[in-house]
Amino acid sequence: MFFTCLFLILAFPQTTPSVDQMAHEAMVDIQAGEYARSRQILERALRLAPQNPALWNYLGVADSRLLDLDDAIAAFQKVVSLAPRDSHGYFDLGVLYLKRGAVGRALQAYRQGLALDPNNVTANQNYAFLLMKAGKFQEAVQPLRKLKRVRSTDLAVRVALIESLLRCGMVQSGQREVSAFLELPSVTPSDRVKLANVLMEDHQFPAAREVLERVVQISPDFAEAHARLGTLLLREKKYEDAARQLGRAVQLEPASAQYSLALADVLLKWQNYQTALAFLTAVKDRFGDLPDYQYKVAWAHYGLNQIPEAAGVLEHLTQQHPNLDLAQYSLGNCYLALSRLKDAERQYRIAIELNPKKGFYYAALGQALRREGKEKIDEAVADLEKALELDPADTASQLQLALCYEEKANLNKAQQLLEGVIREQPNLLPAHRVLARIYYRQGKKQQGDQQARMVAILDKEQLQRRARLIGSFAPPDF
Repeated sequence: MFFTCLFLILAFPQTTPSVDQMAHEAMVDIQAGEYARSRQILERALRLAPQNPALWNYLGVADSRLLDLDDAIAAFQKVVSLAPRDSHGYFDLGVLYLKRGAVGRALQAYRQGLALDPNNVTANQNYAFLLMKAGKFQEAVQPLRKLKRVRSTDLAVRVALIESLLRCGMVQSGQREVSAFLELPSVTPSDRVKLANVLMEDHQFPAAREVLERVVQISPDFAEAHARLGTLLLREKKYEDAARQLGRAVQLEPASAQYSLALADVLLKWQNYQTALAFLTAVKDRFGDLPDYQYKVAWAHYGLNQIPEAAGVLEHLTQQHPNLDLAQYSLGNCYLALSRLKDAERQYRIAIELNPKKGFYYAALGQALRREGKEKIDEAVADLEKALELDPADTASQLQLALCYEEKANLNKAQQLLEGVIREQPNLLPAHRVLARIYYRQGKKQQGDQQARMVAILDKEQLQRRARLIGSFAPPDF
């Protein structure tokens, strides 16, 4: 936008021939990137012709290129005061205000400029995107629709219009725009995936899924489309469908670490650990040196209750990459499962030092400390309370805190915590198991029996789920 006025003929009376010459030299310097020298020339010229808006315009350009935003803003403010009917000064001010982070002032400047030049395409686009940045999606719809009429195949404009319609609640209009966009003959499969990515980033997941499903139908060999659809299905916890899509992406591009590790991630979150380990073993020669690969191998071993093997992988990983806080935490989990409580405590403290904002790290440390003995209970309570401070909805921390209160013989407090956990997660088996024990210790046999029956039901359901997982998905051939 800064060069919109660069080639203006000086429309105001020339004070002296030397001013005209200096303006020409300054313009040439700006084109050559000699901004500091241009500014010096313009400052001399303005001493001779302080009311010349074109000189102030050139000075604003030079200042902006030198990143002197305050001086550039002052120069363009002078332009609009001297030439209030010239829209370009307002548009240039809008750009500078945005760089300053003053979105409100930028919007006002664009409104003033568009009142003078309502059909300026670039200004309308900047204005619409500014409105979106300010969260004014409904206001952005009109300029975006105007732009769509002029730039019907412009991906950025079409995507912005779809996003604005969906974000302001005009869902049917947004869906129509999605369908119309997908029917454009000039739009490539890659363009469609870009649209889906934007929709996913904007949490418009149903629309993104519609786009991606259309892409994989039209272009069944487009690996990225299968991968993105698999990622979306994983978010919806549709593990089998997600694995199928990512498996296809891996078949199409077996050299892609991103796709292979995403497929492993699906299998692991699906708790299909045996299949995940078999797949990871098959691709070890390609990706075995990657930290994420090693972490997922450890995860698969851990899920199969092969705790020593998982610990061995993580020990190697943390030696190579000591700053991976999640790996340090996971190694702590292995040590905890092996009853190496001091080692677990050490790893959790390392993870917390690396990333003190993760509540579940404190929760794990609290669990380890609780198991170390009664002398560590108060310290465990402090860490668990820290975990809940970072994540008040963390039921695992609430459960561990209840166990601490049970150790301290504060059964009423433990009961209150556990009943709260079960209200949030009615099928959380460990909470029912501990609450049954608490009720029995309090002499509340009827409530204890009720929890015991619930434990039996949930135990049976858990065994059935695990049985269904075995052999439920075969990895792709390579």
